[in-house]
Amino acid sequence: MLICLTSGCGGKLEFSNREEYQTLSPYAQDYLDKVLLTYFGEPTEMVAWDKLPLKMHYAQGTVQEGSGRQLSLELTDPHTAIPEGTEVLWMGGNLAGQPSSWIKTWNEEKHQATLEMPLASNPDEGTPVILGPGEILANGRMLYAEHCQHCHGVTGDGMGPTAPYLNPKPRDYRRGIFKFTTTQSSKKASRHDLKNVIENGVPGTYMPSFKLLTEEESTAITEYVMWLAMRGEVEYQLIRLLGDGYSLQAIADRTEDGSESAVEIQNEFLESVNDPDSLPAEVDSIVTRLANDWESSQEESAEVRPLTPRVPYSKESIAKGRALYLKDSLKCAQCHGEAGFGDGSQTLAVSKDEAGQDNVGLGLYDTWGHPVKPRNLHTGIYRGGRRPIDLYSRLYAGIKGTPMPAFSTTLLRRSNPEDPNSEMTDEDIWHLVNYIYSVPFEDVQAGSESQTVDPAPASEEPVENEVAAK
Repeated sequence: MLICLTSGCGGKLEFSNREEYQTLSPYAQDYLDKVLLTYFGEPTEMVAWDKLPLKMHYAQGTVQEGSGRQLSLELTDPHTAIPEGTEVLWMGGNLAGQPSSWIKTWNEEKHQATLEMPLASNPDEGTPVILGPGEILANGRMLYAEHCQHCHGVTGDGMGPTAPYLNPKPRDYRRGIFKFTTTQSSKKASRHDLKNVIENGVPGTYMPSFKLLTEEESTAITEYVMWLAMRGEVEYQLIRLLGDGYSLQAIADRTEDGSESAVEIQNEFLESVNDPDSLPAEVDSIVTRLANDWESSQEESAEVRPLTPRVPYSKESIAKGRALYLKDSLKCAQCHGEAGFGDGSQTLAVSKDEAGQDNVGLGLYDTWGHPVKPRNLHTGIYRGGRRPIDLYSRLYAGIKGTPMPAFSTTLLRRSNPEDPNSEMTDEDIWHLVNYIYSVPFEDVQAGSESQTVDPAPASEEPVENEVAAK
């Protein structure tokens, strides 16, 4: 089901395409445009595709009883406040296809609405309804335009008018990758992760805190950012799919020996578009997989949850963390440097991009092709948050889209901590966390023979010694 929304902020806005779009044949570009327009619309004429796991309506439910101007509902999901003037969209029953009704007053305790106009006929019990169809996304669009668009761009590509003047660059949402999460390395960001960035900002960058937004406003922006990310992922995956056989280069390769003609290839493409079991089915598969990925990432099982509480912050724990930090197999010092100043050997090496090609310059690069410098641990600035669980998550699940690896997939063996082939345990990660907290308080440069590393005085310890569970 598609729900059309009108959410403008003045002027004609359009989504931009990825650079790879230009590599496709004209008819493949037309098909891509049609899919994106059908299922996502334009910025000021959005389309809400309910196959995507988004909280886009005020509420959903079914009719218990209705007559005249009175309507009693059973709401099926947690919902936001229902304001005066909220639309009631009939999704079935004897009122299916009838004009929407509008709420004049709402009784939250009884889930009862007084409508602005009497009902044309009494709705059947159990009739599905949507309250405020698409309103959360529409509000998110308006708030995004006001607070976020000048950096992150209309499309969420990180190319707003302010972006050229910023370093690091604003996030590009179109791959659905967000760096600082509390989810497993294979999972996407949770709503909590995105809302945390919106509310607290990213220390050491130009991403500010928006704590003055209401809960409803930060929720609306979160859902809209997820919507932009999903749109961008669909575009990215479709370009890859269409590029296999219908990019300009693929067509040139297929016609080079004369066995196929450009007209035959175009006709093949059009037949595939019109066959429900061919290209449309592949598009549906892409969207289903994407929706499942986002939905599963919101589940409790996707969260990073340490098996043990944080090890007490002590001189002994810091020493163990320091020894782990210098361990060759962990490779911490290769990026962050022996002294933790972010000047390890990898900052002067040639790295590879996702295609296996050499990056344009020395050092490390992220998924978006931007050079990244490992964190200077002496500053005490942690972009993903400074709570113990935040640092634990960075080590356990890595920083997505960057060379910072996930110890959980490469070194940590949780099922059998006594396994001699295991490099680390949960407690080891906590020792590393404690060491990282100690670095800004070192008396001398780490790694020197005269080094003295003492825990910060109790009054200066950076964070409370909180337990593992969030």
